[in-house]
Amino acid sequence: MPRKKASERTDAPYRIKAVAALTGVSRETIRYYINEGLLPPPVKSARNMGWYTDRHVELLRLIQKLQAERFLPLKAIKAVFEGADEADFSVPQQRAFDEMRRHIATEHRDLPLAGSFDALAARMGLSAWETGELKRCGIGANGEATLSDLEISRQWIAIRDAGFNLERGFSPADLMYFQDVVEIAFRTELSLFRRRVGEIDERDSAKVIDVVIPALNRIFEVLHQRRVAAFLEARASGQTMDAAAASTEPVRSPKPAAHADSGRASRKSRVRTTAPS
Repeated sequence: MPRKKASERTDAPYRIKAVAALTGVSRETIRYYINEGLLPPPVKSARNMGWYTDRHVELLRLIQKLQAERFLPLKAIKAVFEGADEADFSVPQQRAFDEMRRHIATEHRDLPLAGSFDALAARMGLSAWETGELKRCGIGANGEATLSDLEISRQWIAIRDAGFNLERGFSPADLMYFQDVVEIAFRTELSLFRRRVGEIDERDSAKVIDVVIPALNRIFEVLHQRRVAAFLEARASGQTMDAAAASTEPVRSPKPAAHADSGRASRKSRVRTTAPS
């Protein structure tokens, strides 16, 4: 049976020129995205020619959408992409997720409140417009009210009453950027979990919910406060925003190389530390 020519491929029908025309992204940018891991490599033909699929076109359009509508940098978009494929989780990891879900249902369930979200919002003094804006953010969107809806609504009221209100151009819809931040963080967490966590028992699954997630929430709060303080200090001293950001970035140490005799070295170290002086 004669072999199909590369140009007749149905799974990868596009050359890079066609992809650039379809998406408005330059060929140089497409190659850059591939090198950065934002796009999969093209399918190679027998002549080592690159052919692109509909998935490449979809991802490029999604990158454009996230940049234009969410103002996400490429690093954040890559984090979203890396955490997107839930099919990559192992069977033990999926069991751990089931344990976490059961633990949340018994110990941390987002309890429903009596009455509708509209009724709750009215009792809290939220206008119909504010209620609609909160629903746009996913708060009480199904019509019911939960404890988390109540807490988020309270925090918006605190912001509004501090003077950051409609008169100054602020609305509950501005809170949507937090959803973007949370989504990026969550996708990164999923990626780390998939790569680093193998077997995890029921007790450790509960610790993820009871200890790890609250700790991460607190770390975010502290880092957010530090970033604001760094910006104000940098501005007072005439530095740029980039300089302020650099002042809060951690210095990453290279990972230690693994050695075949690391176990022996570790045992020798323990012997030395327990020997009498």
